[in-house]
Amino acid sequence: MSEDAGQGPGTTRRDYLRYGSVVATGGLLAGCAGQSEGNTTPTEETTEQTDAETEETETATSTPEASYSVELSPVGEVTLDEPPTNVFTHFPWFPDMASALGQGDTINNLWWDGTVAGLEYFTAGFDEFEIEWADKAGEYGFAKEQLYELDSDLHLVDPAWVTSQDNWIRSDIDEIANNVGPWLGNYYSSYRASPPEEWAEGYEYYSLWELFDRVATLYGERERYEALTSVHDDLLGTIEDGLPPESERPTVAYISVSTDLSAIYLLRLNAPGYWNSHTRPLGAINAFGDAQISGPFKQVDMEALLEADPDVILALWTVTETFNFGALKQNLEDDPVGGELAAVQNNRVYPQGTRWQGPLMNLFQLEMTAKELYPEQFGAWPEYTDGDLYPEFAADEQLFDHQRVEEIINGDI
Repeated sequence: MSEDAGQGPGTTRRDYLRYGSVVATGGLLAGCAGQSEGNTTPTEETTEQTDAETEETETATSTPEASYSVELSPVGEVTLDEPPTNVFTHFPWFPDMASALGQGDTINNLWWDGTVAGLEYFTAGFDEFEIEWADKAGEYGFAKEQLYELDSDLHLVDPAWVTSQDNWIRSDIDEIANNVGPWLGNYYSSYRASPPEEWAEGYEYYSLWELFDRVATLYGERERYEALTSVHDDLLGTIEDGLPPESERPTVAYISVSTDLSAIYLLRLNAPGYWNSHTRPLGAINAFGDAQISGPFKQVDMEALLEADPDVILALWTVTETFNFGALKQNLEDDPVGGELAAVQNNRVYPQGTRWQGPLMNLFQLEMTAKELYPEQFGAWPEYTDGDLYPEFAADEQLFDHQRVEEIINGDI
């Protein structure tokens, strides 16, 4: 596809996307984050003038102004004249957001098909929910040529992260924004990491739900967003009210581990960042204390795990059929070191989903993890068998109203 494709002499929808997000803001990549702006209503002024002698009528209509505008670091202001219908994503939290807003059919790409399996697990109790981007999963990374071919209205990817990948530089980011569609994303809020040096000045950090706020505004789905935020706020309130005193909370090892125990990676439990938005609110005690993790994880061995000897082990990426959780537990029991772990002896090794969560998975994972860590306060998490679906808790056992969430997704707000 030519770089000039879609650019004719007239004003097109692509022109609105392009000029609204780049020219009118003084450059897509200028500025730093502020608060998202609410939708503005396009103004249309029609002037009718009648000549009494000729009875001829002339009508003048002005061009509608852009209606959907947000600010997000590091891109600055992004403005669209209408909600996007063709959206490129890479990391899983954005397709989750689109589905939560009833806009899953707009997603044209994502990386990692495990996202589909994870969301299928958590939403198994929904009667009328379809993951419309289930067949859009591709490979890690992407090239400019792919973005030209997809011709997306919006790229939900952090351009700062993109320039950390091979064959991408700052001018490529500008080129795609000018010729295809704007960028919107903030990857380094995931675990409060430092962005590439050229993006570091003014880079700001956001929570998962603050990021969701911006996406909802561009989609024109404020009502769905606000309804889901209300559910989330109530869930956090329920958790806060039910937490036991800190002295009575368990020590926890939050890990990613291979079935055969050959690779064990320690993850952050209570650190800032939206990757921890389902563990941090629960305030459990990190069994590894203040262990420094320079990247997103740190490799440890079984001896280090025994030295920490956690009350609970949370094992990430283990709720899909592609992972044999039963074999993992059995291998821990059979291992001469693993078998000595308090969490193993007390049957407190629990499955987890993904930290690459959007708002839907976040709601379910908050409930799931609360039950795993605090069964006396929030009800026990049932024994997990490979291939199980998310448990069908009775209404009085749910920490948030599952049916209400499905209704919101389906537009019953």
